Amino acid sequence: MRQSHHKRFPAVLKTPEGRLLEYGNACVSVEERQLDFTGEFVPIFKMGTPLSVVHVQKIGEEEQEIQRFSGEVYLSSQHLLRLVSLADEVLPGAAFLGPYDTTLKGRATGTIQPVETGKHFSLRHKSQPAPYAQTFPITIHALSMTGLHFTCEKELAEGQQLKVDIAHPISLHGLPVTVDLPIFGPNAACSYRCSIGELDGSNRAQLEPFAFRLSRQAMHLFPPAGSDAPHPPATPASGEADL
Repeated sequence: MRQSHHKRFPAVLKTPEGRLLEYGNACVSVEERQLDFTGEFVPIFKMGTPLSVVHVQKIGEEEQEIQRFSGEVYLSSQHLLRLVSLADEVLPGAAFLGPYDTTLKGRATGTIQPVETGKHFSLRHKSQPAPYAQTFPITIHALSMTGLHFTCEKELAEGQQLKVDIAHPISLHGLPVTVDLPIFGPNAACSYRCSIGELDGSNRAQLEPFAFRLSRQAMHLFPPAGSDAPHPPATPASGEADL
């Protein structure tokens, strides 16, 4: 059975031609295929009027358009507008949200501070081991334009800077990554949530369409208009489907 799914987000109300009408918030009911838009002042429309509601999200310093929902007016008041018979389109800005589930093999390179294996009382001062450059395999489990999650068998500290290489199915070389959150589990593998730094032209050209494909797979909610085929929603790896 398909589980209940409601998607909430900041949004803008637009005409089908893209003219901005009002800022507000929206909630989508997947089962009922309808959307409620609320705002301080929502224009009144006749039943059946086609309109669009766009999910917008501030990511970094920029506001991104994430997803467009198109439908027909079913209910209209000064503070609430309900659209039915929804269709949706994931927009390129969704690639900057995520990160989204995937499985990629890669390698990371960085100057790593060796981890001390044990500590004991000593009257003699012992200098810390010097950091040295290392390259090691990683498995990437989630990815977007702004971040990734990976596991490896190397213990890394918060703030560790790395360069990541991936050969297939996309070609990334020297992708700049910073460890934001190390998660050390009971098994041998260590998990890391990371942010992606400034991208050069080649890495951006490879990563952007790939991250966009991942976002469409994760966020698209409805089958094409007129289709009754089920299309259960997926959830971004970071749990950001419900905002």
